[in-house]
Amino acid sequence: MNRLLHQCGVALTLCLAMLHFNMAGAQSGPAQPKGISFYVLRVIYPASARKGVILTAYNNAAEPYLVQSWIRPVDPLTGNVDLVDTGTRKMPFIVTPPLARLEAKGQLTLRIRHNGEPLPGDRESVFFISMKAIPASQQPAPQEKTGQMMLTIVSSMKVFYRPEGLAKRAVADVANQLRFRREGDRLVAANPTPYWLTFSRLRVGDVVLPKAQLRLMVPPKGQQSYRLPKQAVGTVIWQLIDEDGWDTPPEQQLP
Repeated sequence: MNRLLHQCGVALTLCLAMLHFNMAGAQSGPAQPKGISFYVLRVIYPASARKGVILTAYNNAAEPYLVQSWIRPVDPLTGNVDLVDTGTRKMPFIVTPPLARLEAKGQLTLRIRHNGEPLPGDRESVFFISMKAIPASQQPAPQEKTGQMMLTIVSSMKVFYRPEGLAKRAVADVANQLRFRREGDRLVAANPTPYWLTFSRLRVGDVVLPKAQLRLMVPPKGQQSYRLPKQAVGTVIWQLIDEDGWDTPPEQQLP
């Protein structure tokens, strides 16, 4: 059952990624995505936002959902939501309302607020906001069998907390500060900046690294390593995902 729920969550996450494509092709009049959607791919939380930041969920379906929202940590080994976390770890943010009804063809405004838990003041911190959507129960007709299974859909989106002094928009400007080196079968990316950096594309010579590896973010003032096949030699070419979910211009370096 847990695997099925996770697959549903992945499906909705893919729907979020499709919004990037739909927004890019808005002038050609793309069809509006069905189900629950968001018009952003990540949340940037500046420390100056004393009253928190807003995230709006849109329901384009014909049925309502009950939506539960909460903050979760990042798994450092995968870059995804920490699925092992039991909820006992105290998170530095709260989401209100934590549970609400999202009407058919309606929208739901969520507010993310820092609860005062201390966070580093010299670099970004990153978390996920997870939203569990439970569809409204359908009453079966008398001739239909009961015992129906209700599925919940879980979607997660990154939340980047930026302390005072960090620019609201910076990823494209600092992309060229990454430095790469080869260590055996690993490519090591060093990040001297105070921002979490996420690759949208990373290539070494003619070898393009798979998306699964690119989920591993490069931490601020730290480094991340990526597995390389033997044939991956030559210039490193990369693009990052900026604050709006778009690709930054290509950068390149010979490690």
